[in-house]
Amino acid sequence: MVSKEKLKQKVEKTANALKGAGKKVVSNKKSSSGKGRNKAVQLHRHCRMCHVPIDLKRDPPICGEQKCDDDWVKNRKNEKMVRIAFFVFAAVFLIPLILKGFSAF
Repeated sequence: MVSKEKLKQKVEKTANALKGAGKKVVSNKKSSSGKGRNKAVQLHRHCRMCHVPIDLKRDPPICGEQKCDDDWVKNRKNEKMVRIAFFVFAAVFLIPLILKGFSAF
């Protein structure tokens, strides 16, 4: 569990961040299960790597730390390789089926 001191520090940090938010603070009107969800929350999204809050307009959606940047580049390269491999394997299986279909005419 989180100690009371750490919890207090995190609450103070969040409160200070919300003070500086200005007009970006929006009230969430949805009432869901009565668990205190009617609080003002600054519009934001989260870093895809470390999940810290970042600005909505941030592109790529990472916080900007070197580790997150390196992980982002690594993941993008991996996604590209997976996409290429998918099309190569799809072609390997579909081309013979297509050729067999044409030879039947």
